[in-house]
Amino acid sequence: MAYDLERMFRLEASELVSGLTQSLLALEKDPDRVDLIATCFRLAHTLKGAARTVLRTDVSELAHTMEETLATYRESGDPIEPDCVSDLLKVLECIRGDLERPVATAPGERRSAPDLTAERFTTVRVELTAMDALLAALSEARAQLRGLHGVHKQLLRAQRAAAVLLASPGPGGAASPSAAADGQRQQAALDELRDSLLHAQRDSESRLGRAEQELLQAHELASTLRLVPVGTMLAHLELAARDAAQLLGRSVALELRGGEVRVEANILSAVQDALLHMVRNAVDHGVEPPAERLQLGKDPVAHIRIVVQPRGRRVTFLCSDDGRGIDAAAVREAAVASHFLTEEEAAELSAQAALQLIFQAGVSTRRAVTEMSGRGVGLDVVRELATRLHGEVSVRSEVGSGTTIGMTVPISLSSLSVLSMSFAGLTVLLPLDAVRGARRLAHGELVAQPSGEGILYEGQAIPFVSLGALLGVPVAPRARWSVVIAQAGAHLLALGADRIDGSQDVVIKPLPSAAGAQPLFTGAALDAQGDPLLVLDPRGLIERISGLLPAPSAAPVRPPRLPILVIDDSLTTRTLEQSILEAAGYEVELADSAEAALSKAQQRAYGLFIVDIEMPGMSGVEFTARTRADDKLKRVPIIVVTSLASPAYQERALAAGASAYIVKSEFDQGRFIEKVALLAQGS
Repeated sequence: MAYDLERMFRLEASELVSGLTQSLLALEKDPDRVDLIATCFRLAHTLKGAARTVLRTDVSELAHTMEETLATYRESGDPIEPDCVSDLLKVLECIRGDLERPVATAPGERRSAPDLTAERFTTVRVELTAMDALLAALSEARAQLRGLHGVHKQLLRAQRAAAVLLASPGPGGAASPSAAADGQRQQAALDELRDSLLHAQRDSESRLGRAEQELLQAHELASTLRLVPVGTMLAHLELAARDAAQLLGRSVALELRGGEVRVEANILSAVQDALLHMVRNAVDHGVEPPAERLQLGKDPVAHIRIVVQPRGRRVTFLCSDDGRGIDAAAVREAAVASHFLTEEEAAELSAQAALQLIFQAGVSTRRAVTEMSGRGVGLDVVRELATRLHGEVSVRSEVGSGTTIGMTVPISLSSLSVLSMSFAGLTVLLPLDAVRGARRLAHGELVAQPSGEGILYEGQAIPFVSLGALLGVPVAPRARWSVVIAQAGAHLLALGADRIDGSQDVVIKPLPSAAGAQPLFTGAALDAQGDPLLVLDPRGLIERISGLLPAPSAAPVRPPRLPILVIDDSLTTRTLEQSILEAAGYEVELADSAEAALSKAQQRAYGLFIVDIEMPGMSGVEFTARTRADDKLKRVPIIVVTSLASPAYQERALAAGASAYIVKSEFDQGRFIEKVALLAQGS
């Protein structure tokens, strides 16, 4: 599970700043309110701790200034001076400004990661030439549709001619001058009816065809306007590479090729998150330090290259580095160490299959937990994003030469090229990029397989299933099948239909929530009559057929581990500690106050308490003393994690019964996990 701590910090900091503003304004009106001074102190303390958690030293230092100032009045009990409140509000304004703009960096200081949210792509730039082309296409389509008014007039004349015919007397009457006149009127009406219908048919066919073509062009242009150049995210990737390189002592140059390729905004938002993980992984795991590269005869500056390759309606993003490559044996060891595979299962994997394990959560070749890695998260996020976008991931590596990680996704999720297939009067759509072939097949050509019927395709037997079986429609015996070969990842499947109707471009709409989970379908599109047609999900199809995809290996059963209870009023701190502990294999529960933690501890057994000191209501020291006096809880170890570095606080916490005292400004994740492993019960 990946945690966006910067985003959580911004949310929490905004709430803390709002609370401080309100409390300070109230304190300015009533300087004797000791409770408001205590509230402001606690909020400033929480903001300082949260900022230090995400390395926002600019915010933490300002919050520390506020905390120190308020501590004087909290301890003395004296009323606060109005000038002091005014100064505190000015400091708070500086904090608000720091939160609303990018972090300025000093030499050697790490710059905070940008806020990577989808909102960045909700507004896109549109070139005037593209807008002009769209308006021109719409104007032409409108002109063609206006021309259909003339067709309407021709049809009215035909209607009047038909009315004359209906009103005329039938044949068989006596010959007379009036009968001859009626015959002439009938003939004239027939001629007018014929001519009007002929002109209407020709004119409507021509104008409708041209209007349809112009509207199709307008739709394509409008779809293009939704696309964003990939190059817009280059700055964020460069920043991520720079920050990671500075943190790890690397020298890195990042290059982007194919930045002019355009993809849909929501696709690019997700892809940017994935590429950030790829780039950081390349810096951390891929490239070597400059001195080591020189010894290997390499350029001391490592090169990371992002290549964007359009492939029809899909696009591939490749992240390559010229580093040390991936050791398949080390990946196998990591998979065994994380209990993802047994030693026997790992030994049976080929080198390429072992490389694919880097996309699994919890599998990390980094032995020590550092600020950048070791938690087993990162490339699993890439895999999850690709799956969510109906895409695929890949990895190629050569030890000593480098690694290439790829992700292929659709250019757009709203517009899709599909193949239409019919069975027993029902029509379904299959994404065209999943189609590998089509053929007519006699029923006798089906081959028997252990898992069911199959066909021979390019020298191999692949499973066969009829659309009827998937849709729950009775399947009557057939002499021949229309078969479509579909692919998802490395797996192939033959779909049997009555008829293949051809390809088309459609706009995909999500299924209504009332339909519930439908793994076989990715959405629906409307046909020419406005009726919905279901769009099949190739991966869902293959997963539906038992035995196609390898079952996930069952992890060995571990001894039961008691959960850990994290107690902190800061959302950012709770989330960070939860992410580190869960990545290390612990079950974690959270409490935002000591009172809530005591209530939880009476209802469930825990193997460890991790608690802050300064919290609203009961402090962490008081919580420690209360649990040490409780026969049920006194044996549960306690680690205090706080931003209070004073020896006096440490002595108080340890005297109350805490097992360890960790200062947030000196927080080291490796030592933290070692301390947890040493103290946690049931581990």
